[in-house]
Amino acid sequence: MRIRMVKCKDIGIDGCNYIAIGNNLEEVEQNMLKHIETEHKELLDGMDEYEIHALKHRVSTFLGRSCGCGHLEKP
Repeated sequence: MRIRMVKCKDIGIDGCNYIAIGNNLEEVEQNMLKHIETEHKELLDGMDEYEIHALKHRVSTFLGRSCGCGHLEKP
């Protein structure tokens, strides 16, 4: 089985070295969203509903576009 991962930096949260790791895309996405909700609550508190949706969408998009190794280059 292939391990999948995404970093906070990959989705635009600079200054955090957290890496969500899992065995499948859904597991990684849930791990990252849980991390954001607990460790970046202040970031979420400053966002409206649309911005929160966009952040969650970035997690899904990143995982869908990359190999999941956490090394997708930003354009």
